[in-house]
Amino acid sequence: MRIDMPIRRGRRLSLTSLIDVIFLLLLFFMLSSTFTKFSEVEITGGRSGFNNNSQRPDIIINLTIDGWRINGSRILEAQVSDILNHHIGSGAKTAVILVDDQISSQLLVSAVESVKRTGLKISVGR
Repeated sequence: MRIDMPIRRGRRLSLTSLIDVIFLLLLFFMLSSTFTKFSEVEITGGRSGFNNNSQRPDIIINLTIDGWRINGSRILEAQVSDILNHHIGSGAKTAVILVDDQISSQLLVSAVESVKRTGLKISVGR
């Protein structure tokens, strides 16, 4: 006697449960991730940063491809905080950073952060 096994037909896979699992994973990773707040540097630029009664800045910083110049004197980047602290000790409160056209935005942001650490009020110009 011969017994034939019934042929099994494959059921179609339901995508509804797969979409639910993907949605839950997405929701889990979105809620469990931490959103970091990057540091912000407040600067003023152009005419909008100056009042009518504002005076010339105490320190002029030229930032070029060749390096830094503070009040006309060429300095190394490692010396910036020491020289700025010396000027702050002499009563300086404001600084303007003049940038060259070839300076990248990352170099400008690094310079602004370096100067901002000293506590000076900063303006940026060309």
